[in-house]
Amino acid sequence: MRRVLLTLLLCAQSASMSAAAELAVFHTASFGGSQSVSLSLAEGTASRDPAFDFDVVITLSEFEGGGAVLYQDGGRHKASVRCVSPAMVRINSADYAVDISARPGTDWKHDLWSALCSAPLS
Repeated sequence: MRRVLLTLLLCAQSASMSAAAELAVFHTASFGGSQSVSLSLAEGTASRDPAFDFDVVITLSEFEGGGAVLYQDGGRHKASVRCVSPAMVRINSADYAVDISARPGTDWKHDLWSALCSAPLS
């Protein structure tokens, strides 16, 4: 049931993102205070692999301190996310364990997992 609700939430988020032409940023890293790189969810669906909950597409953008876009990666970086223990993110064929106790902002894989698996269900 939780997987169905999370899938519906992600689909609704994807629809609203398309309507607003804005991506859902899940992680931002700052470099020297004047530049930052943001990772965003561009797409997401229920995973075709039964060992995972979501298949997503991640985009990368670099911004200057004032918010102007310096670089927007045209690549479509695919990842799979498992919400249940052991929490995991798969990129290509490499599986990365997610420390669910990590502080937000310290690891992009944790932030991706959190954006999808810790979403409020109210």
